[in-house]
Amino acid sequence: MVDLMEKPVKKTIEDLLITREHGTLLDLCEQDRRFWQEVRFRLYDLDERVRWSAIEATAKFMERWWCSGRQEKVRIYIRTLFWSMNDESGGIGWSSPQTIAEIIMHIPELIDPYGRMMIAHSIEEPPLMKSGAWGIGRLGTRIAESIEVFSEEILAVFHENDSETLGLLAWAMGRTGFSPAMPYLESLLQRKCPVTIYIDGVFCNKPLGQWAREAVGLIKTAEVF
Repeated sequence: MVDLMEKPVKKTIEDLLITREHGTLLDLCEQDRRFWQEVRFRLYDLDERVRWSAIEATAKFMERWWCSGRQEKVRIYIRTLFWSMNDESGGIGWSSPQTIAEIIMHIPELIDPYGRMMIAHSIEEPPLMKSGAWGIGRLGTRIAESIEVFSEEILAVFHENDSETLGLLAWAMGRTGFSPAMPYLESLLQRKCPVTIYIDGVFCNKPLGQWAREAVGLIKTAEVF
């Protein structure tokens, strides 16, 4: 740990994120706030390996705060993520919806109200809809009730032609078991454009039609039960 503290902060954080040594990284964040600031910065890294690892590390750090009695600090940080999703913040928090969803996965009691708020903010800022779709998919059936509230706005996104957006939304609809999306998913079954989605630490690449087909299967299975 001493050796790591002596290395440049940026290099240490990048190395630990790439190797996914989150336990060591979080210990450093507790000891020196410069490391935590660097992790927050890496939420917007151009290297997807670094960015997604930073999202996961941030959620684990919030869980550590929460379990050690620092619940208000967690709520304050989440509010800063929501603020970054607003135009008035001076910039768009591209990774904020994913980070909020990942935090909720580690602290499930935060789904109310932050799950619904994550969807609402993503809809209000169209450039964030891809991020919001990933957040919906990550939360899955936990957020199904909120999907109902925003069903019209979410289904309208299927009218877009961007393959990545459609793939993420298809995956999300399957994960939530949202049956009103079925006709939209069926219209995508023949689409062959490749779409990559980060799932459980792995970058999964499949044709858009396959994402849609898998979503249809999940929804049909959910309807049976």
